[in-house]
Amino acid sequence: MMIDPNLVYLGLIVGLWVGVTAVYITGTGIPEILSFVLIAGSLYVLTQMPTNWLAVVLMVVGFSGFLIAPFTSPRVGQFAEIGLGLQAVGSLLLFNGALNVSPLVIVPTLLVAWGYHRFLLLPIMRTQREESFLQKEDRVIGARGRVVTAIDPVGTVYVNGEHWTAHSQDAIPAGMPILVTGQRGLELEVEKAKREDPLAEGNGWHK
Repeated sequence: MMIDPNLVYLGLIVGLWVGVTAVYITGTGIPEILSFVLIAGSLYVLTQMPTNWLAVVLMVVGFSGFLIAPFTSPRVGQFAEIGLGLQAVGSLLLFNGALNVSPLVIVPTLLVAWGYHRFLLLPIMRTQREESFLQKEDRVIGARGRVVTAIDPVGTVYVNGEHWTAHSQDAIPAGMPILVTGQRGLELEVEKAKREDPLAEGNGWHK
């Protein structure tokens, strides 16, 4: 019985993209299971066909950029789309001999994959990072800590278990307690705290 190479190819691609989605959107574990089943099933079928395994490696390498993108900056995430080129080459060379995947399947598949990543996964990743940043900002404003390197007008402070770059209107020597009054990106606005003010546990300052 002849196995349609286009269906095997689509099964592998869908499985890989479901796996990528699971990395971007953590949830119930169902996408991970579905990805495993599709990839494992496709690889098993490929072992029964005249497969060019170097092409399979190229496709997997092409996907690796998408897998690590959530752990890097959004700009790096956009560069991950270069991996679509490797996927295209791997798709064209997937089988040895006369057997091949139709370009009429490869081209639309890659275009859909590009749009899926650019217009769905990347915005989701940005939203998640913004929410995480806002949650951290809510926790840090009003927190107290201590000066690690003297602030005049910029220095380093230790707040909520982390070192931050800090700015203050007044010079504050190292070791002094501070109060976080605002945040601009990764820089905190601070002022000298009164010693009688209660300090958050874990800020590294004890009266």
